[in-house]
Amino acid sequence: MRKLKKVVVLSLILVLGSLLIACGSKSAATNLANGVDPITGEAYPAQMNIGLIEGGPESAILVQEKFLDSISVKVNIINYSAGTDINNAIVSGDVDTASFGSSPIALGIANGIPYKAVFVSYIEGGNIEALVVKNSTGVKTVEGLKGKKIATPFGTTSHYALLNALKLAGLTEKDVTLVDMGGKDIVAAWLRGDIDAAYIWSPALDECLKDGTIVTNDGELAKKGVTIPEIAVARSEFAKKYPTLVKQYVEALIKTNDLVAKDVDKSTKDVAAWEGITEINAKGQITDNIWVSGKDQLLSAYLGTSTSKGKLAETLTTIAAFHAAQGNLKKAPDKSVFENAIDTSFVESALK
Repeated sequence: MRKLKKVVVLSLILVLGSLLIACGSKSAATNLANGVDPITGEAYPAQMNIGLIEGGPESAILVQEKFLDSISVKVNIINYSAGTDINNAIVSGDVDTASFGSSPIALGIANGIPYKAVFVSYIEGGNIEALVVKNSTGVKTVEGLKGKKIATPFGTTSHYALLNALKLAGLTEKDVTLVDMGGKDIVAAWLRGDIDAAYIWSPALDECLKDGTIVTNDGELAKKGVTIPEIAVARSEFAKKYPTLVKQYVEALIKTNDLVAKDVDKSTKDVAAWEGITEINAKGQITDNIWVSGKDQLLSAYLGTSTSKGKLAETLTTIAAFHAAQGNLKKAPDKSVFENAIDTSFVESALK
């Protein structure tokens, strides 16, 4: 009789447990269906504003493959020509998430822009960004650019790369004339003959290469210890209120990196179509970069974990220190500031 009672009680516990689990799952699903974040209970916004960077291969794949369609709210895509523009948009609340270069992100964190680094798309390599010189100048090396006029978008990874390239060649920015220009303006100035060289990315880079030659690039700088990651960020207030939407954005980025690893040809076609360049020129953006899988995000070489932040914090600290030395920052923050700006929870949640 006692055994029978124990069996009955155990059966009731199992049934009640199953009902509670089912109710929990149904509750989360209901919240999603009703436009409420299942974690915070906050009502979802009418739309999520996602910034895309011109010439960013991850941006191209996100759009061409429609990976952002899996996000639970309407997605409003906004294209930007430089990371500094994205910084301004995040400050004004016009952008919720975006993937762009580490140089403006280091500057943004140092200047107190409220966002979290949530994903590393890739480490820049090859000709993803490059220093191109007009053939008419006869210049074949970085050293030969002394006294020349060089254009680049200030505050971007190209600007950071250019300053490092000059330093490695024994030059300073005082040895050249630097001009702050975006991609379209660089192409126009190049065609007019107003500049001698430019450090820039595609599609402007491809236009300049029609009568120009690359003298160094991000890949060469990486070999010399200058690491330039492409990083996705989420506006802090948005991430706090809508962690599920940020997780879904990270999941879309993981799909992007998975496609690159699985199908180089398809990824290349996506970049070529979105940027309006040839597949030959687009392929390097896929094969030259070091793409970071979802699982590898949590390695010490990249984001790290919630209890032990990875090398990304050190890289951002180095970039900020470089900018401080150049006079672009009054003072570079401590490494702890960058560690606190890295949030691994969204990757950790996406991988479950």
